[in-house]
Amino acid sequence: MYYIDGQFYQLGLKQKISFFVISLIVNSFGNGLSVASSMGSAPWTASAANLSNASGLPIGIFLALVAISVAFLNMFLAMNFNWTRLIGNIIFGLSFSFLVSFFANYFVSIGIHSLAWWLRIPIDFFGIWTIGVAISIYQRVNWILHPLDDLTNILRFDYFHGNASTAQMSNFAAAIGLSIFAFIFSHQFVALGIGTVLSFFFQGRNIAWSDKHIFKHLVHGDVRGN
Repeated sequence: MYYIDGQFYQLGLKQKISFFVISLIVNSFGNGLSVASSMGSAPWTASAANLSNASGLPIGIFLALVAISVAFLNMFLAMNFNWTRLIGNIIFGLSFSFLVSFFANYFVSIGIHSLAWWLRIPIDFFGIWTIGVAISIYQRVNWILHPLDDLTNILRFDYFHGNASTAQMSNFAAAIGLSIFAFIFSHQFVALGIGTVLSFFFQGRNIAWSDKHIFKHLVHGDVRGN
């Protein structure tokens, strides 16, 4: 939904596709950059990495399992069993997983992971910031979302009275729990670091800031509708 000069306008299909493509690429870029920096990934990416480390299975399997499971959970929490939305969530999740792998491999290939730690920290922070910007964009478009970001949107407006920080931290708490569960078996944490801490405590505020300053005429609609 767009808000201009006191009037609300529904987004057209071309606008939805454009915002979707922009946000998908920006989100994947940020996650790939944070993974390559080795200074801490977003909590859900880190949880998948820890489950992979504990089991020996590819990280993509866990990213896909989480996306599918949360997509069904979203339908229950939103009290709207919309199969089109479910399929969109899953398609987004699988596309996102592929693109994150692509960007991470690219950034590793150009040597991001080999830079000095004091250079990788701001790179990681920038990656985390771009993730929040992307989440803000496609949550406001509310057309096709990653299941985890759809979950944050539902929690924010249906359960936490619009508070982005509380919703995001509640979402991330589950991811941290999965990493701790994996640690019981592997006795090792991977992909957790200062970037994960930054995501946990500040990503909700980053999203709220982006709502006001990035494509600021783009506003939230009904989280149950598309």
